[in-house]
Amino acid sequence: MMPTLLASLGYGLAITLLFASCAPLALRAHPRRMALALAAVCALLHLPILGISLLAVLRGALGDLSIVTLVFLSILFFRGPQSLLPYPRCFTLMGLAFFFLSFGVSPLHPYAWGYAPVVLTCLTGGLACLLWLRGGYAFSLALLAALLAWRLHWLDSSNLWDYLLDVPLVMTALGRDVFSGVAGRLPRAR
Repeated sequence: MMPTLLASLGYGLAITLLFASCAPLALRAHPRRMALALAAVCALLHLPILGISLLAVLRGALGDLSIVTLVFLSILFFRGPQSLLPYPRCFTLMGLAFFFLSFGVSPLHPYAWGYAPVVLTCLTGGLACLLWLRGGYAFSLALLAALLAWRLHWLDSSNLWDYLLDVPLVMTALGRDVFSGVAGRLPRAR
């Protein structure tokens, strides 16, 4: 029940934010309209089309969203994109290194660390505390929420990495890094 609820909320937030970024300011400026749009999208995700819901398709294709992604989507929904500016490069580097190592580029296999996570839990908690002290409140909150959700088994996985990283988060961060780098090199119109 909880994984389906979290997946519905996460994909609902992502789709609502995507449409709101393309919508006129009238939608984004009114919290009540944004909340109604989120509720409508979450409801539409559960409607069966040809015997399967869009939520099931998204979960099957992309997997469940991590708790870190859910926290960041919530922050984007309530506070806007300026609240997460420093984080994409961090997720790009961490995600690419993690995924390449997990696919056998090296004998080091970090995904296995998530099943016996004493060290990983300590590192994640320590990083959250360090980030909090340095003013990285959003990232710190996301890491602490992931640790709490992992401890309460809110997702189907028992691996801590699945609460910290997911493919959509890494791909979004990579896309933002690539496109911001390309946009920074383009000549500006005068």
